[in-house]
Amino acid sequence: MAAEKKVLAPGLYASPFSKAYWRDAARELGKVRMLAVAAILIAVRVALKSVAIPVAPPTLMINLGFFVNALGAMIFGPVVAILAAAISDTLGCILFPTGVYFFPFIFTEIAGSLIFALFLYRAPLTNLRVTLSRFCVSFFVNIVIQTPIMLLYYQMVLGKSYAIFDLPRICKNLVLFPLESLLLILFLNVITPLTYRMKLTYEPPKKLKITGRLVAFLLALLIVGSCATAGYAWYDYNTRNHATSLESDERAALNHRLADYLGVDDNTLVLVNVVTKTAFHDEETVTFTTYTITGEVDDPAVLWTLKNSVAKGEKYEGILTVGEKGTAVLNKADDSLIEIATEAPKEK
Repeated sequence: MAAEKKVLAPGLYASPFSKAYWRDAARELGKVRMLAVAAILIAVRVALKSVAIPVAPPTLMINLGFFVNALGAMIFGPVVAILAAAISDTLGCILFPTGVYFFPFIFTEIAGSLIFALFLYRAPLTNLRVTLSRFCVSFFVNIVIQTPIMLLYYQMVLGKSYAIFDLPRICKNLVLFPLESLLLILFLNVITPLTYRMKLTYEPPKKLKITGRLVAFLLALLIVGSCATAGYAWYDYNTRNHATSLESDERAALNHRLADYLGVDDNTLVLVNVVTKTAFHDEETVTFTTYTITGEVDDPAVLWTLKNSVAKGEKYEGILTVGEKGTAVLNKADDSLIEIATEAPKEK
């Protein structure tokens, strides 16, 4: 006998991939009652922006705002959720500023609200939906989407380099994800009977049970996320240019070491180009360029902190003349030289 098709409560959708779903989501914008609820939840979300549950302070903290974010997305859907996220992010930065306002951060707020809405708005409430919604926000929003935004923020606002693979931030999201999922399930268990009585949600309330199967599923997602992160960490470490993350004093120290290895005179400057490393290996390879100092500068020490792109620019034209290029292999453990070689510049 064929299995009976599960009948959904009126107003619910099995998935967000239908015209009717998006039509109903857009109609929420025209409902005064729904906009009033959105305004209230925006105010609560902004007020809770800086309030968190301490897990292992100051690093591991669960921000209470995400509970309100999930609730609002479940009630008024993706269209209103996008607008609510943009408004709450802007108001939060105005009323409770924590640094320089950087507009692209608004996209992480919007993405988080959109994901919660796609999983929870007019949908049968299940442990799977709640857990996957939190996992997607933790992994795809807080890790994948936020990384390039942080890179832009550090470069454009702070004028610093940013490590694309930010291990503390990634570990924080992966470690907190199972606990946040369980807390969100408990929160929705408490709040959905009220939202149903107020006719804000469409499914008769049912209690979501925290079972061994759920715990196993959370652990499985944690393992998947951790493996993906470890794989990316391995790839990133072995392929990226580590010279981009060097501070000025670290860059100068490495350049001076290379100059000592080459035995150059005081009129020769050595600047690192690329530093490549291999995980679990002691060797690192450094490519560099030498310059002849042909002019005068106010502070010669500054020259040793320069990046090659700056040294070859108009500012140092007539002061620095490009010389040889070379490669050095160093021992990471004790910074000793394994081998070094240079080649004369090719004639044009």
